[in-house]
Amino acid sequence: MPTSRVLVTGAGGFIGGHLVRRLKAEGYWVRGVDIKRHDFAEPPADEFIVGDLRDAAVVSEIVRGIDEVYQLAADMGGAGYIFTGEHDACVLHNSASINLNVLEFGKRAGIKRFFYSSSACIYPEYNQLDPDNPKCSEESAYPAAPDSEYGWEKLF
Repeated sequence: MPTSRVLVTGAGGFIGGHLVRRLKAEGYWVRGVDIKRHDFAEPPADEFIVGDLRDAAVVSEIVRGIDEVYQLAADMGGAGYIFTGEHDACVLHNSASINLNVLEFGKRAGIKRFFYSSSACIYPEYNQLDPDNPKCSEESAYPAAPDSEYGWEKLF
């Protein structure tokens, strides 16, 4: 039975909430963190903290006592937010700040294992136009031409 203490950032989101549930089922102790609670069901985390991961003080606290991190948190307000072009600088800045804080303070806390998730948004839009045959393989991500700034940030 696993005894690792894990941190799931973005635990208030769809994928993060499911990941918390899966890790708990596998016997892990789980700390979930997000800027908001889950919209539909409270993930069964041992501890759930509502906090802004852009804030270095928040991140320096949440990584204490953790063995591995699943970094799913990002500025992802949905397609209506991402694809308007009005929030591009915020999306890049906020998500990069989250990623850099989690990595820096996690490293300082002695965490050795980090998982960073990607997104289909990293692939060029022209690779995704045929719904029956999307080309979303790793080698098709370059030359880079993501479909949004969210995709650029995930490539970063």
